[in-house]
Amino acid sequence: MKRPKKGEYAPFHEAYLSELPKRGSALALLRNTFRESQELLGKLPESAGDFRYAPEKWSVKQVIMHLIDFERVFAYRILSFMRADRIGLPGFNQDFWMEEVDVSGRTIKDLLKEWKAVRDNTLFLLKQCTEKQSTFLGTASGLKCTPRALFFVLIGHHIRHNRLLREQYLNQLDTIPPDHDPEVGA
Repeated sequence: MKRPKKGEYAPFHEAYLSELPKRGSALALLRNTFRESQELLGKLPESAGDFRYAPEKWSVKQVIMHLIDFERVFAYRILSFMRADRIGLPGFNQDFWMEEVDVSGRTIKDLLKEWKAVRDNTLFLLKQCTEKQSTFLGTASGLKCTPRALFFVLIGHHIRHNRLLREQYLNQLDTIPPDHDPEVGA
């Protein structure tokens, strides 16, 4: 699948597309980014799941849930556009969604397992998407985009969050005392 061209995605998607490495197919990048997340997060103690690097920021478990939600929404958009649906799809406000997320009874391991199921679904969509279908224009949030653009935006979004997890969360987790209150921040 070719990479998207300008006009196939919303202007704000450029921030995610700029995260992409210069080379790599959508298939390889979807596999590699998930593997990287498993390596980053799978070794964390469960107590790290509630860590927030600042009081108003999401916890590690909330970030994982956000990535799951984002991927589900984008997979539905991709499917709809692949099928040439002409009905515009609504946007979603990640902050509103996160207000209703309850990960208190979830573990990092459990969330990674759920995310793997979602990623497997995304991989199935990618494998069935023809080059022609990848260029169909659909509308989401009132903006036009193609399935191939959405696949690569999804990957760029994931890469950005992996970087933020490394820089903002995991770097600080090494210095957090065991009795740290996640509501207070670092």
